[in-house]
Amino acid sequence: MITVLILIPVIGFVLFLFACYKTDWKAIDEQNRQYYIDGYHIYYDRKILRQKEVEQLKSKLE
Repeated sequence: MITVLILIPVIGFVLFLFACYKTDWKAIDEQNRQYYIDGYHIYYDRKILRQKEVEQLKSKLE
């Protein structure tokens, strides 16, 4: 019984390492670059990005 309790976390950790090894981190990074501008997410932070855009346009007009 104790060996089963020890093996469950060990097997879980091995599966976690295997998943991390098989993950294509470069592809994930490329996809993230498509959706982030200056650290802001295009969809979730669109109000902040719009405000920055308006401020840039105002500064150009001055």
